[in-house]
Amino acid sequence: MSHRLKIYVIDDTTELCLDLRGWLKQADHEVTCSSAGRTLIHTLVESQPNLIVLGMARYAGEGMEIYRRLNNHRQLHKVPLIVVSDDASLEYELLDAFDFQTRPLDRERMHVCLERLSGSRKYLPVSSLAEVELTAFKGLLLEHSGLHFSQHNRRILERGLMRRIQALRMESLPAYFDYLTATPVNYDEMNKLLGLLTVGETSFFRYRSHRQALLNYVIPELVKENKSHRKLRIWSAGCSTGEEPYSLAIMLLENFPELVDWDIRILATDINKRALRQAREGLYGERSLRTMEDSLRQRYFNKVDDYFLLVADVKRMVRFDYLNLQTDNFPAGHNATGDIDLLFCRNVLIYFELETIRRIVEKFSQALRPQGYLFMGHAETMQNVSDQFQRHHQNNAFFYQRKERAAVAGSVSGEVLAKRALPAETDSRVSAKARKTPIAAAVAASKTALPETEKIARRDPDQLYRDALTAFDHEKFDQSAKLFEQLLELQPSNPKALVGKGLLLANQGNYSDARICCARAIRENDLLPEAYLLRGLILDMEGLLERALVEYQKVLWLDPSFVMAHYLSAKVHGRLADAEKKLRSLRNTVRTLEQTADQSLIPFSGGLSRGVFLEIVRSELAEIPRR
Repeated sequence: MSHRLKIYVIDDTTELCLDLRGWLKQADHEVTCSSAGRTLIHTLVESQPNLIVLGMARYAGEGMEIYRRLNNHRQLHKVPLIVVSDDASLEYELLDAFDFQTRPLDRERMHVCLERLSGSRKYLPVSSLAEVELTAFKGLLLEHSGLHFSQHNRRILERGLMRRIQALRMESLPAYFDYLTATPVNYDEMNKLLGLLTVGETSFFRYRSHRQALLNYVIPELVKENKSHRKLRIWSAGCSTGEEPYSLAIMLLENFPELVDWDIRILATDINKRALRQAREGLYGERSLRTMEDSLRQRYFNKVDDYFLLVADVKRMVRFDYLNLQTDNFPAGHNATGDIDLLFCRNVLIYFELETIRRIVEKFSQALRPQGYLFMGHAETMQNVSDQFQRHHQNNAFFYQRKERAAVAGSVSGEVLAKRALPAETDSRVSAKARKTPIAAAVAASKTALPETEKIARRDPDQLYRDALTAFDHEKFDQSAKLFEQLLELQPSNPKALVGKGLLLANQGNYSDARICCARAIRENDLLPEAYLLRGLILDMEGLLERALVEYQKVLWLDPSFVMAHYLSAKVHGRLADAEKKLRSLRNTVRTLEQTADQSLIPFSGGLSRGVFLEIVRSELAEIPRR
């Protein structure tokens, strides 16, 4: 039987109060009504309600202001809040509400809410969740959406879970898991949780190098290719709050007047319904426009208080839809995901496991027209993912093009995605750039001149080590392993060979054996910088970022000119959201590279020359917003 509840109803009209007051009083609940304009926060605090019901006409207005004030109040944010609105899309925006309903009010659903609130559940404080509690959720999210939560993004998962548990007044994590999986009517709770797990940092014209490649090469090529049928199809997969597809629309309007009478369709999809609602609205804050030129801002936005509203001409060019890359069917006619000329999926695949990435990329290749283009994030690469694309390098940007031949070998399988010393962000830039540098011949020669295994025994130890490291940098991991083993047969305690073997083991995910190699190397030479780099990489891969930084610092104490220690430190500071230290480490990387010989290949960088690496780091520095 329900306990008596003190319910405070806030609405701009009397409709909601009239609808609720009678039958709530019949159920022996105490009801107080107030209009949004006359509601005083201190009155609400004094009344100590068990439930607040808030009527809201739309996103903007007094109702939303009341919602924000309740949510930010030290005491009132602990009171369960049910929102009733005319705008159904707000359900995935107001994710701290106990429940959300559209008008007319569903009394049966309200009755379920009151039954759940009738107990004396306490508001759960934010706390760290045990790994054993998170395991079931990780599996559920992986199965449902393909999202993979490891140690490095654990806090995102914890924060999302705690917000929904607190909003729903669940007594425990297992109770919330049961609500997600075993409650027949949980009001689309999974998509509400995903709304807290998948919104990423984005802005208009965020990737300068990609923008230049599109302007100077990709779009002109597509215009030439599609001139006969005058159509252009673009898909932004994982569009978040819409900055990416709208940037593309503005780019076309601004730079390609010859497309004025073309049939241009830009599809933008995401699994985050809250983000999609914001995208459709087209209302952005200053931060989203921070990298946009003032002239474009003035032409394509209207100022609304402290926000910027996108003009209708741009909004009409983009269609926003929900689509789950893991579970939904594509390419398909019903969702317009076929015959795509240009596909963007930037910083989305990093949340998936390798096999899921391979399946999605295979479907992308089917969605693209022959020789269509695919842009991925700087931290993403096709390495060990697919052989159905060829890589291009234009204007300091790497991107991919579907191969022309109709039948190509299937996606690479049965291989472990190499977590090389140089992160994938840099790995994805190297090969095409190397072909354009003065050291191209030297690199090609090093690939063809690597020794046959039957000739290894005749090599001296120093040459064996250099060959093994060259093979590693050129991703010939099997050959590198044989070379390091051969060297260890000649010199079982060679510390550099032990580090090389440890790197290969770490790349395979065998961290325990890699640690053994590292410990043996340090025992043989406790002043070897490479050994501490290996230890830092192992900790880095495991998500133990602060400890990894300590090891990278040890490398720099021993050798201040060790380029990769500076660069990897910058990467870790970035993941820890320490922008100042990231900037400092990137600058140190540049200074060290500038003092390196022109034709040098940077050790443990994946075969990058000094010149290529310098260009990459300078490009990353240029993309960091200046205060």
